[in-house]
Amino acid sequence: MALCLLGCASSRPVATDLKDHAVNPFADKSATAFVLVFISNDCPIGNRYAPEINRLYARFKGQRVAFWLVHPDPAETCEDIRNHARQYQLTVPELRDPHHELVKFAKVDVVPSAAVFLTDGRLVYHGRIDDRVVALGKERPEAMHHDLADVLEAVVNRQAVSVATSTAIGCYIPQAQR
Repeated sequence: MALCLLGCASSRPVATDLKDHAVNPFADKSATAFVLVFISNDCPIGNRYAPEINRLYARFKGQRVAFWLVHPDPAETCEDIRNHARQYQLTVPELRDPHHELVKFAKVDVVPSAAVFLTDGRLVYHGRIDDRVVALGKERPEAMHHDLADVLEAVVNRQAVSVATSTAIGCYIPQAQR
């Protein structure tokens, strides 16, 4: 499944952009890695991560890392997502995943969560962005471990990823559209 999504001619897009056009987020042939950050408009934990998501995008996009914000909540419209992006000054390209194809592929169940894939289709990381949120309702002033940044640093430097998974804390992803 992964190899077809990432490169075969018969692969079909697995999400839609904010104009409701089908998009394969793994189609960028120049990318060395693909990052999917799952968010929703109404998750306060995810909304507090907007500046960090923008920082990571700015830091790694010039290193051939393709970034996408993925909205898995089927109730969020394209206009809702655009308004949310303006409100939180999000700069990362955004996709909708109302049928949860990317959610399943990335093995995520809460927002915010991140997933990192290599060009061969391997999922090398899925989990939290960092450890700033310790538990629901309990947050540190600053993160002690920057999981996603560390993974991306390893990937762009062609090093092994030391932590393949971590537990993301946030809002549960609503059921997919049928």
